[in-house]
Amino acid sequence: MLQFLKRAALAAAWIFGGGALIVVVFVASFCAAMRVEMRSTEVAVPDFRGLTAEEAGRRAAPAGLVLHVAGERHDPGMASGRVLEQMPQPGAAVRRGRKVKLVLSLGGKVLTVPDLVGHPAREVAIELSQEGFVAGEEARVPSYDLPAGRVLAQVPPARTTAVPTSRVHRLVSDGPPEPVWVMPDLTGRSRAEIESWLAAAGFRVGTVRRVGAAGRRRDSIVGQLPLAGYPIRPREIVELSIAD
Repeated sequence: MLQFLKRAALAAAWIFGGGALIVVVFVASFCAAMRVEMRSTEVAVPDFRGLTAEEAGRRAAPAGLVLHVAGERHDPGMASGRVLEQMPQPGAAVRRGRKVKLVLSLGGKVLTVPDLVGHPAREVAIELSQEGFVAGEEARVPSYDLPAGRVLAQVPPARTTAVPTSRVHRLVSDGPPEPVWVMPDLTGRSRAEIESWLAAAGFRVGTVRRVGAAGRRRDSIVGQLPLAGYPIRPREIVELSIAD
């Protein structure tokens, strides 16, 4: 009886061990098969950057990948409609049928140049900065059209299109030009008369020199700067030479 039990236990042990071995072999085989299966369905993500959506679709098809446009944004370095970014990144190993998210470029942002004519020149730089532009060169000229400090003209013109950070140049009014007179001949006139006339006309009397002038009336004008016939503007200095 004892011998029989020993034989039964040994047989059971063999049966149990064999079953366990079969299970281990099955699990190992299943895992290996799964790994092989997974490897057979993995693909490397192509590089879609710089491609149009249509070109990216053709490149994704052999890998069985699904493309999804997740967003768009402006980028001056990439033409409109081309891929800026992708997720997963190029070269990543993924399963066939995986969704790849794309961000497409809208190209460089297009701005409309504001109308600056008539605006105060001191405020224009702030306005341009707020609109995405850069204040360019500023030139000033006399003008009867607008008060001093107002913009007369601009380049590029108002309402034309431009890209961000474009320079906008301005021509600014310096106000009406000062009148220019022709200097009259003052010689022979009295000092008092000429000084009174110069003050009334808006000129300033500069150095007055006394010089010997035989035959000339004392304190009469014998010389002047500017000379007769030369242009002269208001508030300019007139120098006189008078007979001693």
